[in-house]
Amino acid sequence: MRSLAVSLLILFSSSILNSQDVWSGVSVALPDNLNAISGNPAGLGIPRGTQFGIYIPFDSVFTIHRAQRFSGFGYDLKYEYKDGKLPNIFNPSDGNIGFGALLFHNAYAGIKWNKEHFIDLGLLYRPIDQVSLGMTTRFDDKTYLQSTLGIAIRPFLNHRLTIGADIDILEGENVLSPHLTLEPFDGILLSARSNINSNDFQFNLVFNFGRNTIYSPTTSSSSSNYSGGVGFYRDTQQKKSIFEKKTKDTKHYIRMKLAGLFIEEKPYKPSFSFDFDFNPFKGKATKGIQLRTWVEEIDQLAKDDNIDGLIIDMGFVRAGMAKRIEIRDALKRFKNSDKEIIVYANKYISNLDYFLIAMADKIFINVMSEIHLAGLKLQIPFIRGLLDTLYIVPEVFRVNSDGKSYKTAADPLINHKMSSEMRENYGDLLSDRYDLFIEGISLRFEGNIEKTEEIIDGGPYLSDSDVISIGLADSIMYPDQFNEYINSLNDEKVNITKWKDIDRSDFYVHEWAPPEKNKIAVIYAVGDIISGKSNPGPAGSSRMGDKTIIKAIKAAREDKDIKAIVLRIDSGGGSALASDQMWREVWKTTKEDTTNIKPFIASMSDVAASGGYYIACQADTIIASPATITGSIGVIGLRLNFSKLMKKIGINTEWIKKGEHSDFYTGGRLINDYELKKIQASIDDVYSKFKDRVRGGRENISTQDDLDQVAMGRVFSGERALGKKISLALVDTTGSFHDAIQIAQNAAGLEGKEIEIIEYPKPKDALSELFDKSESQINALEVIKDSLPEELSQYLEALNIIPVIMDDEIQMILPYHIIIK
Repeated sequence: MRSLAVSLLILFSSSILNSQDVWSGVSVALPDNLNAISGNPAGLGIPRGTQFGIYIPFDSVFTIHRAQRFSGFGYDLKYEYKDGKLPNIFNPSDGNIGFGALLFHNAYAGIKWNKEHFIDLGLLYRPIDQVSLGMTTRFDDKTYLQSTLGIAIRPFLNHRLTIGADIDILEGENVLSPHLTLEPFDGILLSARSNINSNDFQFNLVFNFGRNTIYSPTTSSSSSNYSGGVGFYRDTQQKKSIFEKKTKDTKHYIRMKLAGLFIEEKPYKPSFSFDFDFNPFKGKATKGIQLRTWVEEIDQLAKDDNIDGLIIDMGFVRAGMAKRIEIRDALKRFKNSDKEIIVYANKYISNLDYFLIAMADKIFINVMSEIHLAGLKLQIPFIRGLLDTLYIVPEVFRVNSDGKSYKTAADPLINHKMSSEMRENYGDLLSDRYDLFIEGISLRFEGNIEKTEEIIDGGPYLSDSDVISIGLADSIMYPDQFNEYINSLNDEKVNITKWKDIDRSDFYVHEWAPPEKNKIAVIYAVGDIISGKSNPGPAGSSRMGDKTIIKAIKAAREDKDIKAIVLRIDSGGGSALASDQMWREVWKTTKEDTTNIKPFIASMSDVAASGGYYIACQADTIIASPATITGSIGVIGLRLNFSKLMKKIGINTEWIKKGEHSDFYTGGRLINDYELKKIQASIDDVYSKFKDRVRGGRENISTQDDLDQVAMGRVFSGERALGKKISLALVDTTGSFHDAIQIAQNAAGLEGKEIEIIEYPKPKDALSELFDKSESQINALEVIKDSLPEELSQYLEALNIIPVIMDDEIQMILPYHIIIK
């Protein structure tokens, strides 16, 4: 506040009033801020976030100017108190409205309309970082009035000094106006402009405090008149400033609640949602947390020398093991950057949530809190009993050998318990998962695996005293005691910023011609695979539509600015037909479309199995998390037959046939032997195609017989799929999502270069939503599940398989809902 007061005193004592540009502009070649509205509208095309400003002239206490600019748009308004009348907010005495856009790299165009019916057209081009060229042309009712050409040069190759000149081309004369801008220190700027013809002189003094700026333009004219004023504006972008006080001997911590649903996509919020009081499912749907951006934020904090640590309030995290590993590894990188992690649990810490924070420097629990550390179990809800009570008959056709099959997607529908094949295969999966779990928990005990296993086998720990004695936490504190503790860490001053209050604004880019970033596309292939469109929502997609993903792959492939593609998969599969349509588009990108072939990387999240593996197998490189559930190379056909239920409730179906098998696969009766053989032959044919696709994409697999050793519906962890525990490698490497992006970057020859991530599928615009309301509605079942206890909610998720199998399509799908906890 003292700095602000001193600045105001300087401004008011050195300024005397009305400048040529109240927004502190000196050249049409420098329309970088609010002066783009009053000067060259092409500057509105420069990405400057949002700026809002107010200017008050000293010569009239009854005049005020206000301006605002957004992305590509801006306006400024002037209000005057005249003739004893207050200004009408809807009828300013003067005003401008402008639009600007990027023409091509570092070249912009714009147009501005003035209340006095002037129209200005503007151009701006910055070929290199040291030269800026600007031009405006003014018309009045289509009559040419004048043009202004401007040039600005940075002789010392940075923004500290800028010189140049504008020339106004008027009827009968040209007016030359040299200008100079000097920024000797971050946050202090001086600019001047002189009109040689009339000896007018404009001087601006500017103080910037990071995102808040105060300035004063002063003008003197040949008639010895002086005028000036004071202005304020605020940026959403940050600037460096010597006025930003850095506190000494103060520790800076970020405090966050680690809880919620982690998803791959950016949460999608419809522009239009319809909510009625009589809606029985009225509620608030869960909003997901995008994994990639969360990890990137933690990594940014790790690089910030001003941050000393992270305080985590432990909640309930909803994420699969692969996502958890990425969360855990991000926190490890933060700690390894010589920072501290402190965890507090107000209630309890669940089995898998402890995996996330075992590496923390200090863990504190509330009185009577528990840590449910007891190992892992795999559970699959079987709903055959429910179907029997409803007289619904599941009809299943799948790949098999001597009647045995590892394609167990339909087992929860046809069995009351696990088959021997399912128990064998998923036993291996759980064993691999448990090894990763033990490794993560052992971080609490300096990597001692044997000690960790003993502690897990002695759990769960339901008494706070047991938690402390065994070493799972450091101390017991009530919430108020914990707050006192963190506010007096090491008897030093502590500054704590809440996660939601972190300043996430961009930094102001002073460079005129920053290099164009190389772009890598990330396509999110999330949810059960269906024919049609995906259904994005606040909690991500539960269905992956082939039309949506095909459109995304095609757009990324044909965009010349996209240098590589990462397909991020989180799917247990679904429709075989839809899977093959998406595989075809990947094939075009890696083989067929020779003018647009570019590196294509498949990155596997929690699940990329069956149809999820099918769409990945043609990629140049497949990278999985060690905890990914993948494989499940096999095919299944299934439907729910309601004929017995119909008869039970008194509905009888009859038909007249023309053609021996015109009633093929009717739902009015149970399936017969002829239909069973036909459908099984189709299943075997699709399975053969599946294996052909895998062999074509995996160079290490030569024959279909070789592939049968790892196919037939078997599922594997990402670690096992790498080939360490099975005969053939189904993936190329293991790693994180960010490792996949690095592989894509290297494959495109962009090592060490700055890249920009372009996300697909693109969100729908408001107009599209109006004509496709079904995809903008919150799923009623999701709202219900969010209000139920976790255990019951997880079981209900098994019912989501019903819309998928009701399509009557051959499926490439996992057992729908596998719970490992």
